Amino acid sequence: MNHILCPYDGSDPASRALELAIELATAVGARLTILVVREFIVGRHEVAEVWSEPEMNVVLDHAKGIVAKTNYPNATIVEARSRDASVTIVGYAEQHKAELIVLGASGKNTVKRFLLGSVSNDVVRKAHCPVTIVH
Repeated sequence: MNHILCPYDGSDPASRALELAIELATAVGARLTILVVREFIVGRHEVAEVWSEPEMNVVLDHAKGIVAKTNYPNATIVEARSRDASVTIVGYAEQHKAELIVLGASGKNTVKRFLLGSVSNDVVRKAHCPVTIVH
């Protein structure tokens, strides 16, 4: 295994998933990509970001802090903007040949999960590679 993808949103399940992804990547010598998806909603006359810039910075800093605690050298943090996090995650995994996706069971976007279903469920259904869900 050469590449593990870990979507990250700053939630407790995502943090546990990131810790596991680092552990797995270390064990197999894989590189790790941490994907932070900044979702937006398209309205009739404007586009609204789900996270503000300060919120996004907190999420990114938190991911960097988890990586720093482990001294894992092969982690890359990538930001993406998207209307649909699951489509972006699966697309990124395919495009960059990730061989495993490790993600948290539930994230911060409770309204979307209630209306449309969870990101983790969508990723499991659509991914081309194995997916590990962390609770």
